Amino acid sequence: MIQIKHKKAFSMITAIFVIVIMATVTSLIMNVTGKTVKSTTQQYQKEQASILARSYTELAILNILYTDRDNTCFTSSLENVDGGKNSPGGYDIAINVKYIGNATLLGNCSTATDTTILPNNINGFDKTVSLIIDTYVKYKDFDDPSNRDITFHRRTLQKL
Repeated sequence: MIQIKHKKAFSMITAIFVIVIMATVTSLIMNVTGKTVKSTTQQYQKEQASILARSYTELAILNILYTDRDNTCFTSSLENVDGGKNSPGGYDIAINVKYIGNATLLGNCSTATDTTILPNNINGFDKTVSLIIDTYVKYKDFDDPSNRDITFHRRTLQKL
């Protein structure tokens, strides 16, 4: 009789030990799965911000190229292009355009403060206008408990 009780107790200890090991492995798997999901979400949001920044930069360049510089002042009309607040994906887009080069090539613009005329010893550049386009895409991290904003910035230099 004594041996049967020892066998039951040993089986009970083995069962508890196996349950503890299985619970530990399960919690480890859940932790790794959660981190993988969080990493994938962050990567997705960053890629979306990158694609939006590229798209809005190209939109700003297209708007500037097809604006009549002789009749309208495109520096004031397109200097701050707003992509809209609280867009469907939760991305806020803002574009700032600055002009460098010869101020006389800007058309009927009275605001030549955004342009920089280089010295005459640099040939060719003083006959052109270039754009510096700063695109900011702001979004909230889905997994951040403090609900902070993340800003993706893209700077582009475009010669007209």
